Parts: sequence; C-alpha cells; structure tokens
Amino acid sequence: MSALTGTALGRAALALTLADVLHAVDHTRQGRDLASEVYVTGVAGWIALAVMLVLIARRHPLAALYAGAVGASVAVGFLLVHVAPHWSAFSDPYSAFGADALSWALVVVPVAAAVNLVVQAARAHARTRRSPPAPDRAAGASSAPA
Repeated sequence: MSALTGTALGRAALALTLADVLHAVDHTRQGRDLASEVYVTGVAGWIALAVMLVLIARRHPLAALYAGAVGASVAVGFLLVHVAPHWSAFSDPYSAFGADALSWALVVVPVAAAVNLVVQAARAHARTRRSPPAPDRAAGASSAPA
C-alpha cells in the first residue's frame, strides 16, 4: 500500500479512483436508467483503474505511462459522456436531465483528478528517465564472475 500512498503518482491514482467511486454512487442516487453502452464504458474504466493501481503498487516500469493514458482517457471520457451534448449511445449529458449541483461536482472532481493524474504521471515518467539504471540492469552488466 505504501507504493500507492507514498508517491505522488500513487496518491493521484487513489484520488481518481475515489472520485470515480463517488461518481458511480451518485449515478445510483440519481435513480436513472442508463444506456448499456454507458454502463459498459464505466466498467471498462473501472478495469483500467484496477490495472493502473496494480501497476503502480508493483512499481512496474510502465506504470507512469499507463497512468497517464488512463488519466487522459478518463478526463476526455467524462467530458464526452456527461458534458458534451448528446452525440451517440455513449452520451449521458447532464444538461439533458437537469442534474443538481452535487452531480455536476461529481463530474468536475473526477475530471480534475484525472488531469492531476496525467501531470503526476508525466513527472514520474520524467524522473524514471533521468534516473540511472540499477547496477544489475546497467548496459553490459553481467552477473557472471569476471
């Protein structure tokens, strides 16, 4: 758990996950039926978040890149699904049903958390690119005795 709470990237990932959970709870509070495409999109997002948390917790070399991609897709996805006017079966524009302030806040907060995740992912990726490789992974390093 310290890999998640002990780094800015991990904290940003947890913040986005929490914001998305609160958004899902708000969908239940609204008591509206959603198109199956919207549900499928949400489930795909939850799967992406779960994979991201595992990669970050395991300090996988691709964790920052994956987190950046997830953050960008979540930010764009929320805007397309909930803010943009109806454009497809994937739409659930909040303006169409007169969402209250709490529902709108629970759209804005995940978008902000997703943008923060992109920023933290870029910083984490930049740090890993500047860091020298571990001695056992240095180019030409061998574990065989000389």
